Amino acid sequence: MSQSEFAAAIRHAGDALGEPNTANKRLVQKWESGEHAHCRPHYRRALQSVTRMPFDQLGFRLAGDDASARPSKAVGSPFENRDLVRGESLASVGEPCERLRFALERPGQADLEEIALVETATTQLFDLEHHRPARLLLPAARRHLEDVSALLSGTRRETLRRRLALTGGRTAALIGWLMFDLGDADFTFRYWDAALAAARHAGDGPLLACVLTYQSYAAAERGDPATAWQLAHSAVAHAGPDPRARSWMAARAAEEAARLGEHRAALAELDLAMQLGSTLTTPAPDEPSMPWTRFFYRAMLGAIAANVHGRLGNIPQARDAAAWALRTLTSERVKARALVLAEVACAYARAGEIEIAVESAHQAADLTEQLEITLAYRRLRTLIPMLSPYSTSAAVRELFTRLSSDLPQTR
Repeated sequence: MSQSEFAAAIRHAGDALGEPNTANKRLVQKWESGEHAHCRPHYRRALQSVTRMPFDQLGFRLAGDDASARPSKAVGSPFENRDLVRGESLASVGEPCERLRFALERPGQADLEEIALVETATTQLFDLEHHRPARLLLPAARRHLEDVSALLSGTRRETLRRRLALTGGRTAALIGWLMFDLGDADFTFRYWDAALAAARHAGDGPLLACVLTYQSYAAAERGDPATAWQLAHSAVAHAGPDPRARSWMAARAAEEAARLGEHRAALAELDLAMQLGSTLTTPAPDEPSMPWTRFFYRAMLGAIAANVHGRLGNIPQARDAAAWALRTLTSERVKARALVLAEVACAYARAGEIEIAVESAHQAADLTEQLEITLAYRRLRTLIPMLSPYSTSAAVRELFTRLSSDLPQTR
């Protein structure tokens, strides 16, 4: 934040706490320079709320008899900030992903109630990702990872540490996916590396499989389908018994094998995905599936099957798979719906059925623009060369105009 933005955040926090203040840029400058070495109690509480750190770690002088100057719980978080660990603080470590790596190596204490709370919150973040733009969800996910890391750094019991490590790893995997959607390659892999470290620490195969599958999308994006295929294929072996996870990963492997023109391998991977996922329904709230797989059900599988068959030149099978995807597609306003419709549009474009291809593409574009789904946008852009032979159609030209625009987040 700039000094003016930080001052505005302090004023907003004061209003939220019922303790209005008049913080401005000049006051922030005095705090930073040390000209004001002390801080009034209502400013202390606002500072704790904005920075999510105990006041005694912010560099001010403390009055020993002032209870309000002692560390307190950050407003808006149910977790106590236990950042000081053997003379070193999590706050000095930098990015939340680095704080997770730091916390994995420094044991300390947490209780079962707090751990259950962060586990539930992690699942809720994955659920929110289905229908919220990445740029809007990212700040909450990063704050959550900081909370988990603070708890992990203060927990000694190995069974509890494993649960927290797993929760932190899942959150880091999600943040990496959000960063990937936003096009930040450097931070994407820093968070995925932290998630892999957590998976190793917790000995958790499903989390490892999740990160490998996410990495397969990144490999495909940089034009390396061979690595993408290998990553997704390897993920299946680590996914555990969850059929939803294994079906998604096998389908991903099939996509990349098809991109390489490996007919037999692509169809074998797709056959496995269909065996595991052809009866999948939209996950119920209490279903014990992995939180990162809850977007995947029959419609998504059908869309991927249409992609695989289309790339292999099996046009009738691609059209049949696209029709199956549409029949099983739910009406929810979620990212998965946009991805399914984009794949359906591609399948029908390859089959020369332009009217339904254009209609599906417009429906996908509506959601893509609203939810800022980079993956769906890239898939829709592949329609341009497919539909170029039909550019005399006014509907096709209108679609081209729409697809030539950037997503809101990239403008």
